[in-house]
Amino acid sequence: MNSSALLKKRFAWLPRLSLLLVAIAVTAGITHTRTLAREVNSCGLRLGQEEAQVGQALSGHLDILSWNMQKASNAGWAEDLASMASDVHLAFLQEASVQADIPGKLDERDIYQAFTQGYSTESLHTGVMTLSSHSPSLSCNFSSMEPWLGTPKTATVTEHPLLDSDERLLAINLHAVNFTFGIEDLEKQLRPLAGLLARHNGPAILAGDFNTWSEDRQALVDRVLARHGLAAVEFQDDQRTTFFGRPLDHIYVRGLSVEHTEVIPVESSDHNALRARLVIE
Repeated sequence: MNSSALLKKRFAWLPRLSLLLVAIAVTAGITHTRTLAREVNSCGLRLGQEEAQVGQALSGHLDILSWNMQKASNAGWAEDLASMASDVHLAFLQEASVQADIPGKLDERDIYQAFTQGYSTESLHTGVMTLSSHSPSLSCNFSSMEPWLGTPKTATVTEHPLLDSDERLLAINLHAVNFTFGIEDLEKQLRPLAGLLARHNGPAILAGDFNTWSEDRQALVDRVLARHGLAAVEFQDDQRTTFFGRPLDHIYVRGLSVEHTEVIPVESSDHNALRARLVIE
């Protein structure tokens, strides 16, 4: 047998393996899509239905913080968090580490925590964490896979009672998929969140690290959220962290007026922090 024929025989299994890997990937994708659809439907059915705890309603103005903490891995993060979040009603944190005991750094206050796990190792569990000064009436978790890295990017959804109102505030904390060709994977991640926004009657906030480093990604986010009545909060002294010249972090709101915004430069993360004072309409 000549060398060419021998090589063909030796590697004849490669096409079959490729087909098998494609089939596994497709099956996994279909399974995840169906699971996500069930989770979205379950969360949507609970909107506005969960009993609110007495004395836990929001009213008047609302101070919020959004910050990618870079896994709480740099010196000074705890001091920066305490300084920036000491008086906020809602803190939207991305790349938040469970091991860092983040709520414990705000130990002078009663803090409620909602967390969705994303990137994890044996010694480190990180994800998106929403801290609130009051007990949310609902919490839901969603995850999407980075197509290149195979690691989760996540969203935490919470709902918050409003004083003297039948409406509630929907708060979505998002860390968007990043390493992708095109915008299809980002669109898939936004789709269930858009579904919840469509079903929710009342004000809403969507804040976080959107990884909007391209014109197409930014246009997609703006288009999807505008369809559900959300507009981007603007920052006059805009020192938001950028990549390819485009800001990565955003706050979008519906049914809330903006009284004040600021970007807080930090050295304890590769993302500067966003703060806003909103007024419940």
